[in-house]
Amino acid sequence: MYKLYGVKSWGSLAPQCVLAELGVAHEMVWLTPEERRGAYRQVNPLGYVPTLALADGRLVFESSAIVAHLTDLKANELAPRPGTPDHAIYLSWMTWMNAEIYATMNAAEFLESEDNKTGDATSRAALAQAVRGKVDALFDIVERRLGETGGFMLGSKASAADIYLMMVTLWSRPNKQALYARCPRIAKLVAAVNARPATAKVLAENGLA
Repeated sequence: MYKLYGVKSWGSLAPQCVLAELGVAHEMVWLTPEERRGAYRQVNPLGYVPTLALADGRLVFESSAIVAHLTDLKANELAPRPGTPDHAIYLSWMTWMNAEIYATMNAAEFLESEDNKTGDATSRAALAQAVRGKVDALFDIVERRLGETGGFMLGSKASAADIYLMMVTLWSRPNKQALYARCPRIAKLVAAVNARPATAKVLAENGLA
């Protein structure tokens, strides 16, 4: 059975939703800040979440890789069949959202952190504002994409890529409502994803209902 290490409403959310959507047996391991700074470093050297422990004990890092692995387990409606051109497009957008949106958000949070003492506060604030501007531009790319596809990342039907997109919108600034007001296609997609019974249950477990 799989074991997913996570923190509520963090990067473990999309993998948890996909596990629930696919009905894959798993154990959730909710981590405290102390555990992430301590014993959990033996699981994930940087203390990041999520980490998926496979049945043989090996570990998978990065939320997008975990989601892609799960959707490749068996034929399902959340992703195209592996080896097809459509699957290549799926992997492309999953990787893009992780490498561009997720990573850029993390960079902004690092610049805004009280623990970051690099340079002076004014310079850090200016850099953080510029990075947040890039995040907005990345969401604008997604908004245009949805106008071309029929409403979802891969077309007219929801996929795991849409669940992943829902997750990263939660961390937008100043808040997700501002993003949804500015990007109505993203707002419509998120509403559709959140209405899925399995995902709605996971959102409630994460205090996001």
